[in-house]
Amino acid sequence: SVSCGLVVLMLDTLLQGFALILNWASLAAIVVGLLAGIVVGALPGLSATMAMALVSPFTFFMPPEIGIPFLLSLFKSAIYAGSIPAITINTPGTAAAAATSLDGYVLARQGQARKALELSLVASVIADLGGTIVLILLAGWLASVALSFGPPEFALLYAMALLTITSVSGRHAAKALLSAALGLLIACIGLDPMSGAQRFTFGSTDLLGGISLIPVLIGLFAMSEVFHQAEQALQRQRAVAISIAPDAQGLRFGELRKVLRTIARSTGIGVGVGVLPGIGAEISTWLAYGSAKRASRQPEQFGKGSHEGLAAAEAGNNAACPACLIPLTVFGIPGDTVTAVMLGAFIAQGLTPGPLLFVNDAPLVYSLFASLVISNVLLLVVAYFGIRVFSRITEIPPTVLYPVVAALCLAGSFAVNSSASDVVLTIVAGMVGYLMLKLRMPTPPLVIAMLVAPGLENALRQSLTLSGGSLSIFYTRPVALTLLAIIAIMIGTLIWQQARSISALSQGVNNS
Repeated sequence: SVSCGLVVLMLDTLLQGFALILNWASLAAIVVGLLAGIVVGALPGLSATMAMALVSPFTFFMPPEIGIPFLLSLFKSAIYAGSIPAITINTPGTAAAAATSLDGYVLARQGQARKALELSLVASVIADLGGTIVLILLAGWLASVALSFGPPEFALLYAMALLTITSVSGRHAAKALLSAALGLLIACIGLDPMSGAQRFTFGSTDLLGGISLIPVLIGLFAMSEVFHQAEQALQRQRAVAISIAPDAQGLRFGELRKVLRTIARSTGIGVGVGVLPGIGAEISTWLAYGSAKRASRQPEQFGKGSHEGLAAAEAGNNAACPACLIPLTVFGIPGDTVTAVMLGAFIAQGLTPGPLLFVNDAPLVYSLFASLVISNVLLLVVAYFGIRVFSRITEIPPTVLYPVVAALCLAGSFAVNSSASDVVLTIVAGMVGYLMLKLRMPTPPLVIAMLVAPGLENALRQSLTLSGGSLSIFYTRPVALTLLAIIAIMIGTLIWQQARSISALSQGVNNS
């Protein structure tokens, strides 16, 4: 049958992928990426997105089977390592670890820091492996389906990506829309792809090629954090990490067995959220935590040192990591801000994410999937035996850390095109990111909009060219009509949510 043929082809290509990645250079890159990600994730204030934006320019000069596995291993280990300061100092290392601190820090104060750290590690590895298996099984099949998509379907997919990230912004939806609009505007700078006319260049030759993506990402996610940390330096009191006693008891198999069902449920939630464009681990961890609390026989223990709560939070955020690669590799749409940076790395390597990637570079794609499996095993080994050392990373003083980060920001932005204008762009983007942070305006919509805007514009223009300018092409094709219906439901839901928020706000004002 056709399905059996696809499975055999997938397994054969996966074996080719393992053969391509099993060399000392790729394995060394994976190990270095794991160690770098753990350091980044364990330091409050640094994020996986920041780390990816900082180091991705240096991978442009590596072969893709070395550079991209390095970024993937950094990504997954940074998401895991955010749990280390969440447990030891009650300060999540990354936004995805926010729910982890609710129970992890309580366990640490009860003298169970080692047990909590080991539980977070095992839950992370199991969930990540589950998400990776789903990625391997679904990506190729979805790509074969996506090959039948035309410009109308892709135009609607890009629109769905923008709406998705806006719809999960809650009461900040208006700010998210404004952020996305700013991203679309920035993406218009440069030459018109069809007519060649200059758009918003203001006579500058540096802007003819458009705004360089990587310097903007470095500025938004890394340089802005340097500015923010410099502002907070005089106000911050350094937390004292809870140390692990030499004879501290570790995680027992019986304790792990009791939370396996929770880990499985949270893995499913993380994968489901991860495949949706523009959401990511920051949302999935809270959804998994809430679901585990509702399903638990002891919901009153959540927030008081619950093993279920800790396992759910870590499984939920780590399962989303490989799942975020599904929209990236299959449709060319970033699953979250980290994969948005990775999209830039793919393009710099001469790879164009989308269904044709599985046709033109299938062994390479599956070698990246194979690197996820390998890095998962290595993460378990490296983190387990180094757990005592990694728990002390939080002691690195910010006065040493952030000047180094600032220097890497400027060096990384210059390395992209060896252009001084990119350094200026990074500083300006950092100021914009800092201002957005102060105004509580989300930056992910801006980044996602910048990335999908070219594809959206091209697909929209091609669709209208095919239809002679008629919009009927978007509702006379079955798949396009289905996507259009989903978009209509999303818009209706968004309007309903905003109406509820305004109503609740008005009621609160009246009651006061």
